[in-house]
Amino acid sequence: MNGIKGFSKVNKVYIIAEIGINHNGSLENCYRMIDASVESGCNAAKFQLFSAKNLYPKSAGQMDWKDDKSEYSYDIYEAVKNFELPEKWIEKLISYCESKNIDFMASVFDVSGLDYIVEKGMKIIKLSSYAITNIPLIEACAKKRLPIIMSTGGATLAETEDALNCVLKYHDNVKILHCSIAYPTDLKDINMGVLNTFKYAFPNIKYGYSDHSLEVSDAAIQSVYLGGIVLEKHITLNKKMDGPDHFFALEPEELKIMVSDIRNAEEDYINDNFKIDEVIYGSSARICYEQEKYLRDFAYMTLFLKKDVKKGEIIFSNDISILRPGKKRRGLEPKYLQLFKDNIIFAKKDILFEDPLQWEMIL
Repeated sequence: MNGIKGFSKVNKVYIIAEIGINHNGSLENCYRMIDASVESGCNAAKFQLFSAKNLYPKSAGQMDWKDDKSEYSYDIYEAVKNFELPEKWIEKLISYCESKNIDFMASVFDVSGLDYIVEKGMKIIKLSSYAITNIPLIEACAKKRLPIIMSTGGATLAETEDALNCVLKYHDNVKILHCSIAYPTDLKDINMGVLNTFKYAFPNIKYGYSDHSLEVSDAAIQSVYLGGIVLEKHITLNKKMDGPDHFFALEPEELKIMVSDIRNAEEDYINDNFKIDEVIYGSSARICYEQEKYLRDFAYMTLFLKKDVKKGEIIFSNDISILRPGKKRRGLEPKYLQLFKDNIIFAKKDILFEDPLQWEMIL
């Protein structure tokens, strides 16, 4: 099998246990899930480093969702504050992972968080699907010249290519993960055939899969059969814990089964002793599928105003933030921030604090 340059385990599929927000505000829960990741044979334990102020506008609205237990409704900004990983934990978590001989990793969502966690010693950068069009953040990550893993859920092939090209200007230690931003993802909606598209569209880039299905290892096994060398899966201590990411995550005993199944699938792959599941293979198109459109509109980053701007005033790049819109109208893509750095751009109308920037506001 192909190894992963820069990673601690180089002979097998690199398995990431996604702890994410499932710590529920408890450092002890973090330690317990790191332990479960180690005992299962995972290569990395991953968290998410974000702050509400750099992720959503305060006026993002209400989030409505349901799982297999009940329906929920809450203020998006306030809820995200409750999910934050405290920065004071970072050094402890990195040290704990080092003591357990497992890689520490965290998804980064803004440049300040990136700078902070790299300074603290994180050696592998993870970018979520919702950052795939955030070219300013991707470029900042690439400039760190550390290994990067990027998820591509909800993205088009062209957007994936743009993100890759941004990294490749600085280095080639980058992997892309096929993913669906449907939580959970039905097996019929996985469309693992996208891995074949990655193989031919980006022949020099290694790839893998980030799994949000309810099944323990069905999709993971198929990703190995299609040449994936990275596998990411959410984990939890108990599916019944409060929070939006627990019910589709793997409990510790399930995680052990998944890792074992992946290691067996590796042998099958090497020995050419496997069969592709047509349902899981699905489509090979890297597009935004219908079941992904809601969350793409909700969470893909866009440009917002940090302050009120009067008609005729110059809009400077420092007046603009890159945030997820939530329930607000979407604005310009993050890549257009460069326009405000390179040009003098005037407001064509009054624009309010936390308004998404639209072309008609400036042209």
